[in-house]
Amino acid sequence: MAEAAGSARVPTSRTEGWSIETLLDHILALLSAHDKRYEERFLASQRALDLGFSGQKSAIDAAFAAQKSAVDAAFSAQKEAINAALAAADRAVTKAELATEKRFESVNEFRGTLDNQQRTLIPRSEVSVLIEGVTEKISNTNKMIDSLVKQLDAIDAERRGIKGGWGYAVGVLGFVVGILGVVGAVAAFISRQQ
Repeated sequence: MAEAAGSARVPTSRTEGWSIETLLDHILALLSAHDKRYEERFLASQRALDLGFSGQKSAIDAAFAAQKSAVDAAFSAQKEAINAALAAADRAVTKAELATEKRFESVNEFRGTLDNQQRTLIPRSEVSVLIEGVTEKISNTNKMIDSLVKQLDAIDAERRGIKGGWGYAVGVLGFVVGILGVVGAVAAFISRQQ
């Protein structure tokens, strides 16, 4: 059994661990050793039968004892192999659980980020309504500005008209005074001449 187990790929340290292949190799090696022992016992029992009935009982008893000890050793070895495989599987499950837990933590963090974005970002429909409201207010403000510009233009035209009217009035008054001056000078000249 030690020879068969030594030829299999059985882990020799705790860090190597068991895999399906190493467990299969180990079990096949144990079965091969068991088959070899069974064949040896069978040959021993055949020899015992050949020796005769008197030697047969002791040979059969020896064969049964050898078979029992071999089966017990095989069961013990398989029990150890199964325990080692179960311990390796348990460690693998623990590692997988830790990795899954870490992955779920990152998924939960991502969900939190999405929830935060959902709470803080404004939906497109609300933005459209806000933009329409702002556009309407800007349009109304532009209309008011255009109206005020027209009023200012009218006031400015009126002021220019008044200034121009005063200018014309002063010009006409100056012209009238000039004509009256000329008429007065002509009248004074005529009156001197007479």
